Parts: sequence; C-alpha cells; structure tokens
Amino acid sequence: MTHIIFSDYRNPAAEQAYDIAWDFLTRTGAIRNEFEACVFIAQRVATMVEEGQTNRIWMANRAISQYQHYISECDDLVRCGGCRGAQ
Repeated sequence: MTHIIFSDYRNPAAEQAYDIAWDFLTRTGAIRNEFEACVFIAQRVATMVEEGQTNRIWMANRAISQYQHYISECDDLVRCGGCRGAQ
C-alpha cells in the first residue's frame, strides 16, 4: 500500500491525526480503496480543524469511527442491492 501524505497548515495536529487514522485503518485491513480512504479521512480531519479541534488523538479516533461507519453503510447497501430508502 502506498502511503498518502496529508498536511493542514492551520494545525500541525491534523497531519498527526491523519497519520494515526491511516496507520490504524491500514493495519486492520479496513482500507479497500486508497484514494477514497485518503479523501475521506482528509476531509473529516480538515472539517474538525475548521471546527477548532486541536487534539490529534480525538481527531484520529473520530475519523476512524466515521470511516468504519461509512464502510459498514456501503456494505449494507451492497448486501440489499441499494434498497435503502425504497422501503
């Protein structure tokens, strides 16, 4: 897997949070598409920085949780053939 670099000039903790989340998700095998995961995590961390968050561990854990939830929802949609909302 290629390591994708993320940086946010507004908050040095953002880069660390991204790296922590990326490393965890990589080690657990949760990343299926590197580009999609990179964009997802970077967007979540950047949003948290915009909200004023500065705790790298909190940001990393939140990004991990959101990514896992996103993947779970995608799996659910695939299993039911995209039937959500059509019930």
